[in-house]
Amino acid sequence: MMNRRNTLLALSAALALALPVVASAQTSRVEGMALQGDYIKDYSSIFTYTSSVANVGNLVYGELGRAPVPINETADRGVGAVLGNLWDGRLGVWSIHVREQTPELGQGDASSSGATGSNASDPNTNAMESFDVMWAKKFGTKSFGLRLNRSYGKREFTGGANGAIGTEKFDDIAGATATDANFHRNVLGIGGGVGFEMSPTTNVETNFLYQSRTFSLEDTTGTVLAEEDSPTTYQFAARAMWQWQPNVMVVPVFKWYSYDLSTKAGAVVVQNTLKGWQVGAAGNWALGSNDLFVLGVTFARNTFEVGNQATVFTETFAPQVFAALETHLNSWLTVRFGANKGAWYTFEDKDNTVPNSTKITGNDGTAANTFNMNLGAGVKFGNLQIDAILNDNFPHNLPHFISGNTTGNIFPKVTATYPW
Repeated sequence: MMNRRNTLLALSAALALALPVVASAQTSRVEGMALQGDYIKDYSSIFTYTSSVANVGNLVYGELGRAPVPINETADRGVGAVLGNLWDGRLGVWSIHVREQTPELGQGDASSSGATGSNASDPNTNAMESFDVMWAKKFGTKSFGLRLNRSYGKREFTGGANGAIGTEKFDDIAGATATDANFHRNVLGIGGGVGFEMSPTTNVETNFLYQSRTFSLEDTTGTVLAEEDSPTTYQFAARAMWQWQPNVMVVPVFKWYSYDLSTKAGAVVVQNTLKGWQVGAAGNWALGSNDLFVLGVTFARNTFEVGNQATVFTETFAPQVFAALETHLNSWLTVRFGANKGAWYTFEDKDNTVPNSTKITGNDGTAANTFNMNLGAGVKFGNLQIDAILNDNFPHNLPHFISGNTTGNIFPKVTATYPW
């Protein structure tokens, strides 16, 4: 008993000493449980369900970034605020976000995915976000939300400063070829959602997010060398929160998403698309005074069609199972962990030019399988809540000054929130 107590004290002290007093917010909470945010109550749902902005109140958050391993640098940083008391709330609730990178479709950062599967992540990257503004207002038991966001990069060259290239309209930091441009498109997005009370025990939220994603590569005469053939990207999301029992909430979720990556060079069009859907449900059990256990399943399929359907990649979860626990060790320290696994998973690589296909069950043909697990922790100082994802080796090594072992980046991702 004494050994167990000493172990708990040592772990609490290590977490308190190691957690930076300048770091994390609730995207780290969700990712620390290896969950999609759709399945739990969390302010970060505003990026998927815009109408929920009306329910957040007043909040400032800081995404202190993720630290790539082994390079000791951070990326994907940002600061945002939800302001429910502007004009005493008469004109609704406003939210503004300032970021280093454009987030994934329907997400609050660029490192998390709102869909199931290794082939479901947003393929576009743009580090030139201009703005992201949201608005929502409650009308009785209903709430409505709107969103407008833009990311835009452009370079113009004269006098042969870049050879034959005259204008680049995309984020060209990673490269300036037509392929680079296609995956670093400029973005103009609009979205809208509605939330309503279906019954005294059930609330429903729906949202549609549309983004026009464009790029062009022009020569010095203004002739377009390459551009998008279609700019359309969208996501439809819907969920319900049903209070089944006093301590159990059931959350069914449905999503449909589509990314058009088709390109055009003169009269030559190459069609590329990534489409997917998912339907699932999770139970949220309230344990003790304020702990949470989540258990659920998701059925999903992602289809990536490349080169005018010459090659088609399809992954199917039938289903994915996920579980997570969040427990408050005391009034200021929270520990969480979670995992997900493709219980019945298939990956098919189909070549229509031959034709032939390869179908794999259990993984996608890489060294990694469909199992994913994360650890997380949170510390509270007054109104400031700091949440972080923990390095997988942290429970074994602890900080270097305790074990003498090098863990690397102890907190790969950190977020801070301040509600009032």
